[in-house]
Amino acid sequence: MKLRKLIKLYQRDPLSRWHKLRHSTRRNHSNLLRQIDRRYGHVKLSKIKGATLLSWHAEWLDGTKFSSAHAFVKKLRAVFGFGLTILEDKHCARIRQVMSSMRFPGAPRRKQRITASQAAAIRAGAWRRDRGSVALAQAFQFDIMLRQKDTIGEYIPRTLAEGGPGIAIGDEKWVRGLLWSEIDDQLILRHQTSKTNKPVVVDLKLAPMIIEDLRRMGVVPSRGRIRLIERREGPVIVNELTRLPYPAYEFRRIWRAIARAEGIPDSVFNMDSRAGGITEAFDAGADPDFIRAAATHSELQTTQGYNRGDELSRSSAVLRARASTRRGTVRVTSHHELPQSTNRLRKVA
Repeated sequence: MKLRKLIKLYQRDPLSRWHKLRHSTRRNHSNLLRQIDRRYGHVKLSKIKGATLLSWHAEWLDGTKFSSAHAFVKKLRAVFGFGLTILEDKHCARIRQVMSSMRFPGAPRRKQRITASQAAAIRAGAWRRDRGSVALAQAFQFDIMLRQKDTIGEYIPRTLAEGGPGIAIGDEKWVRGLLWSEIDDQLILRHQTSKTNKPVVVDLKLAPMIIEDLRRMGVVPSRGRIRLIERREGPVIVNELTRLPYPAYEFRRIWRAIARAEGIPDSVFNMDSRAGGITEAFDAGADPDFIRAAATHSELQTTQGYNRGDELSRSSAVLRARASTRRGTVRVTSHHELPQSTNRLRKVA
């Protein structure tokens, strides 16, 4: 069997995990599988060795293209895993075993994050451009560390069962974004996250950026006790011009234009808002496990990957804290303060 046939079976077999992927993921992975098929679809599985995989990976890496190379390897693991578990193909079993012993270089750890001052600048710039929706989205992403998809939602075909009924818009439906109905009269937000399906429960009264933008929208009073004074319906984040939720590409385009105008480097992405919020929480001394839970992560190690603070400031703080515990208890001894017996030994030597 050739790799091309295996890929087709992976996408068509009703028992394949391919059918459990979300619409947006399948769309992206379909493009990736087409590229793999075009390059290597003619190769027989019996001819694929460890050296073959290393050579293919080097082609995808092409020096620094870590993301594409990682996606390539991850997809190959899935395809050969399907061949092993569903088709019980001996060549897939062999290749999968070989891959389990291989290590491929990963991308350097991402260091970019959005700071509180940058988030504030983007929000201010959005309001000046009559884009309060973008300001509020930025506030949600930074203050309560929401992913972009959980904030603005996404469009998928209406015919798909995933995402529930959603909100029908033409031939598509909008799902997974924030809804006003998820915010109660006490400003408690309850939202089911898109990636992990874990619930987010947050008291928005404790989120200053969000409250500031809600005040400007007239949803909460401009002063005095924070409470909901205007009940709205539908998606929270909508385009001011269309009154519909943003398609992801349109939101990113507008966000980038505002960020660039406010002096935010192009190397900093909207998705770095989440890392900025998590980093701020760690720097503020919040309990790491509480931060993990607030970020809806299962493992603290995942949360630590978003912790992108200034390493010099952190190492300096650690050294100062350690030094403070020694004051009055540990003293550096000079040569002149050496015990007399030690000085005699020096003279003899």
